[in-house]
Amino acid sequence: MGFVKIIDSNDNFKSHLINLLDLNNLQYNVSENKDGVEKAKYIIMNSINKKHDILDGRYYFINMDLIDGLGDDLNLQGYIITYGLGSKNTVTISSLDYNSGFVYCLQRDIVQNGQNIIESQEIPINMVLRDIDELYAAMIAITLGLMDNRYMHILLKNKAFKIFS
Repeated sequence: MGFVKIIDSNDNFKSHLINLLDLNNLQYNVSENKDGVEKAKYIIMNSINKKHDILDGRYYFINMDLIDGLGDDLNLQGYIITYGLGSKNTVTISSLDYNSGFVYCLQRDIVQNGQNIIESQEIPINMVLRDIDELYAAMIAITLGLMDNRYMHILLKNKAFKIFS
C-alpha cells in the first residue's frame, strides 16, 4: 500500500479519484492539502494556485492544464509525471467521448517499482465520464495502477500492457 498526498482545492476531483481507487481495489492511504514536509510515495497536484512548502515525494503528478503559472515556485524532489489534455504531457488522452470513453496515452516510459519499465502505449478505456474532474482522476488512477502493478481490472478488461523487466 502506498501513501498518496492530494494537493487540490477541488472536492469533486478528490471524490472521483478516491472512488476510482476504491472501485478498482487500489488501496492507498490518502492525505489532503496539508502543507509542510511529509513523505509520500505519490503527490498529486491537480490544481496549484498557491506556493506550497517543500514537498517530499517519490513521484509527482502535475496537472499542466491547471498549474496557474506557479511552475517557478515549486520545490520538488522526485520524479515528475505531467498529465492533462496537452500533447506534451507524460499522460494524456485522445478520442475523448464523455458517453463512451477515451484512449489513455502514456507518451513516455515510466519505471515500475524501481525495476520494470512501462513503455509508451495507448490503451482504450470504456468509461462514461461525468465531468473533466473524473477524466483527470481516471488518468491518475490508471497510471497508479500501472506503476504499482495493480491493474484496474474494471476499466482495463482484457488488455495487454507493454512492460519490460
